[in-house]
Amino acid sequence: MQGLKAEAKFLRDCISNSYSQIFFSDNKWLALLIIIASFIDPYTGSGGILCLLSTILFCRWLGLSPLLIRSGVYGYNALLLGFAIGVLFKFTLAFFAILILASFLLLMITVWISSVTSRNNVPFLSLPFMLVIWIVLLSTRSFAALRLSERGIYTFNELWRIGGMPLVSLYETINSVRFPQLVEIYFKSLGAIFFQYNIISGILIAIGLLIYSRIAFLLSILGFLSGYFFCYFIQGNITELQYSFIGFNYILTAIAIGGFYIVPSPRSFLLALVCAPLTGLLISALDNILGIYNLPVYSLPFSLLIILVIFLLGKRIKSKKLHLVQFQQYSPEKNLYLDHNRLERFKNDTYIHINLPFRGEWYVSQGHNGKITHKDEFRFAWDFVITNESGKTYREPGTKVEDFYCYGLPILAPAAGYVVDILDDVEDNVIGDVNIKANWGNTIIIKHSEYLYSKLSHLKAGNFTVKVGDYVKKGDVLARCGSSGRSPEPHLHFQLQSNPLIAAGSLKYPIAYYIVNSDKKHSFHSYDYPVEEQKVQGILSSPSLYDAFHFIPGMKLQFNVDTGKTTKKVNWEVFADSMNMPYIYCHDTGSIAYFTNNEVMHYFTNFKGDRKSLLYYFYLGAHKVLLNHDASIEVNDSLPVSNFYKGFAMFLQDFIAPFRIYLHVDYLSSHIEMAEGIKLVSCVKAKNNGKVNNQLDFEIEVKSNSITKFTIKGKNLCITAERTV
Repeated sequence: MQGLKAEAKFLRDCISNSYSQIFFSDNKWLALLIIIASFIDPYTGSGGILCLLSTILFCRWLGLSPLLIRSGVYGYNALLLGFAIGVLFKFTLAFFAILILASFLLLMITVWISSVTSRNNVPFLSLPFMLVIWIVLLSTRSFAALRLSERGIYTFNELWRIGGMPLVSLYETINSVRFPQLVEIYFKSLGAIFFQYNIISGILIAIGLLIYSRIAFLLSILGFLSGYFFCYFIQGNITELQYSFIGFNYILTAIAIGGFYIVPSPRSFLLALVCAPLTGLLISALDNILGIYNLPVYSLPFSLLIILVIFLLGKRIKSKKLHLVQFQQYSPEKNLYLDHNRLERFKNDTYIHINLPFRGEWYVSQGHNGKITHKDEFRFAWDFVITNESGKTYREPGTKVEDFYCYGLPILAPAAGYVVDILDDVEDNVIGDVNIKANWGNTIIIKHSEYLYSKLSHLKAGNFTVKVGDYVKKGDVLARCGSSGRSPEPHLHFQLQSNPLIAAGSLKYPIAYYIVNSDKKHSFHSYDYPVEEQKVQGILSSPSLYDAFHFIPGMKLQFNVDTGKTTKKVNWEVFADSMNMPYIYCHDTGSIAYFTNNEVMHYFTNFKGDRKSLLYYFYLGAHKVLLNHDASIEVNDSLPVSNFYKGFAMFLQDFIAPFRIYLHVDYLSSHIEMAEGIKLVSCVKAKNNGKVNNQLDFEIEVKSNSITKFTIKGKNLCITAERTV
């Protein structure tokens, strides 16, 4: 029984996603309205669903990826093919034979084209459909058993046969409603995507678009208007738009460029408005070429233009504020809000994380563009020393290198890499003296990646613990702090550079995580640059916090949840997807929360599912946790507004989101040391134009290196969840 239910759900998802994929979506409501719209002409709708089911059966029979089948990747071209065959031919035995054979041919061509386009990181869109429908049309010209349909010529007779007089009356009533020509062509163009040449289908699809995405709906109008007025301006064939309804190419082009493949922004909208008329040029050119062979253009102009645009943007060196979507959310709004949040959270993030190369608190005696030696090509370097409460770098009398606090302390690898050069034959200077001939003194160069090296200089001679060719990990001891080279007193010179030469210039590159200490407070910095006269230290992880948030695939968590009205058990399990991205899955609600743990920080990256689930509140409450032993550090962050706001507030925000995001969700966390463990305290504040209109407070108790209790408090909300053994 369970197997049948799972198979039914799989088939339902395959069908739903195949319909919505045509509009770059996985929205179930949009799919439902498209299905209804596609059956306004029941023959066309039947052809689509039959071809789709045939393709799904072939996919399962051949053992193709269930994930791709469910997503609708193999299905949406089959729908288009079924619609086209259904509208062109009468339903006969020959029709069904051609439909099934064509669906199998389509699947083979889809897999082949997808393998070719994926190498260039471009979509294949409706190219498989176009190739197969041409093959069908060219081959069936000599098939006498396959007869062309006459539907659309005797409309009232067809309606009478399907639904009798009530359907004819309904059709006449709707047909009597007069729309402006522009509006009528827009609706009919929407319907024509699914080979439905009527206003009713277009209105249903427009409603579905509005439900699915306000940005997509807006782009559909702007793209259509851009193409329409371009035709009008150049005195093109407007009747071509009015009667063949190929204006849907303008609509799909605008949605694809303005909000699906490119993160919505003013520039993406401008590019969409420019590309819609380009689609018009392709429509005219291809129609003249294909018309020689009596072959239709259909969606070919849209597909070709989108492939060209995505290929072009993929070859850029700089994004120029046109960001290609990295992690597709199948919603222009989600693509925008997640990208905006990602840039806000990780705007200076780097692929290689560079850490401070020492333990404890050190003082930045010279920073970037320092007054002494950090000039010109060496302006992005740091000098570090250790000071006491009075700001002195030494114990009295301060006449020997051993009097200086930093002298002889271990210097650590700032990140993993290979040792590519070591200089270890320069004696320490007498205090106040410098060695200009051996300017850098004893130095080690570590290669972290191509064009990224770290240099640590003025080290103590004869104290290196590594040699050239050794692989070092982050935090490994390399040597001891000294006073060799141009060093009047013991200190550490640290810089990043693009080549392995000891005398190479510096490279501006941020420190991944560190803490700035002052008399008033300690502040956490990520992907930032220590400033001269700051006291800084690296992150020392708390074993308790690290273990509590060390979620590994296969781990299971169970909670007893008390809402004050009901009690229930909630079960979570940790998985990793095909991209090796870990996530927590709630078995009770099907919700998913993606996270990262890099040993310094635990943070969530996205949430999908039920916003009333415990996992959702955990996603909010533990959105960003510093796994540091120091309880006085506060961590600030922000959440994507689409993962917090909903309803009318989000509906309004969506319309202007590409131009301005006025909603905001702030996050703050810290932790308190308790007698028997640690308590993580956090809050989420939702703001509208800077004014707080909602706040949630969270507490997470950690005992015996494990999360034991989770509490959520807000307006009319109080939930307690206790971990079961």
